[in-house]
Amino acid sequence: MSQRSVSLPMYDFPEVHESTRLIVSAIVAALQRLGEDAVLDEPNSSMHAELMRYWRNDNTLLSQSCGLPFIEDLHKYVDVLGTPTWAGISDERGWYRTVIVVREALPAMSVAELEGMQPVISNPQSLSGWCSLGCALAEVATTPSFVKPYIAAERHTGSLQLLQDGKADFASIDPGTFQLLQRHRPSLTQGLRIIGRGPLVPATPIHLSKLRKASLSEMKTAMSEIFARENLRHAFAEIGISGFAPMENDDYTMIGTLVQRAESVLPRR
Repeated sequence: MSQRSVSLPMYDFPEVHESTRLIVSAIVAALQRLGEDAVLDEPNSSMHAELMRYWRNDNTLLSQSCGLPFIEDLHKYVDVLGTPTWAGISDERGWYRTVIVVREALPAMSVAELEGMQPVISNPQSLSGWCSLGCALAEVATTPSFVKPYIAAERHTGSLQLLQDGKADFASIDPGTFQLLQRHRPSLTQGLRIIGRGPLVPATPIHLSKLRKASLSEMKTAMSEIFARENLRHAFAEIGISGFAPMENDDYTMIGTLVQRAESVLPRR
């Protein structure tokens, strides 16, 4: 097998790209020390369907995805190493809650007041963009008629742009992404009000291909060491990351129950 890709595409916005490259380079070096023919990579597309093909590819050695695609599909190809912890957002286990935001011009002050409004999701296989929103709605509603049928924007940035353009009313956004954009792209987050949170869930998993030489335990140890390095502190801080929480595949199985709950009021199509 040729050189195999290593990437962290979930939060690699242009504003923090150099910091992401520094972190990925450190991960590549750790994998090489463990006998892997690893190379830094940057996926060509941030479109969900393209990323799914990338994550499934045998030439992808290590990457980061969303928890929902992991439990529905990617668990056949990869094993979870862990997840970044987010300063001021996630707990010590690496679990967090999405932020549910509404346009400030609208009167809704809580999820219960979203009746009849227009939701936007990133994509229907997003734990934060779709599932967490459906679960929050299921706390206050029992049927899909509570809100309008969702529109899909592909990415969280797309959802936020539709809110800014007045083409949608509310969305659920990954909290790491929202914090990043508040700092680096405030035009997408201004004029929005946080009115709720999604369920507590394990954050986006970093995973290693099942086709590997390095053991999971070796690589988890290496990741914990990398995320604690003094010389990478600025890079992690620029993104908002505070550390690394090792995890197991089974930590994500609880998402299946959340999917069923979300489907009851915000059905996928």
